[in-house]
Amino acid sequence: MRAKYYNDDARRNPEEITDILGAIIERAGTGADRKAGTLVEAWDDIVPERWRDLSRPVGIRRQVLLVEVPSGAEASVLRHDTAVLLSAISQRFGSTLVTDVKLRVSRSQKPHETP
Repeated sequence: MRAKYYNDDARRNPEEITDILGAIIERAGTGADRKAGTLVEAWDDIVPERWRDLSRPVGIRRQVLLVEVPSGAEASVLRHDTAVLLSAISQRFGSTLVTDVKLRVSRSQKPHETP
């Protein structure tokens, strides 16, 4: 049996917790989303080659995708190519997951290096 979420109002019927969990997470302000996780995990398979080679996704918050690049030079190159990235993401996930891209220069390592 699946867990039920019982509201304080006894007049309401119990609801499946899985049906309302998304709304609870959104109210908590975490911005957690399965599509966002998929985008980060499958970055190399989703984005255009230039983005794949020069950047690493950090996460999504309030429809803004944060992407790390190794230097300001890469940030300048990619800044002019954000429409292509947004189009690729929109084709895979729809137009509401990411509406803007913010580039951040990495403080330590290149995008595809592991510590």
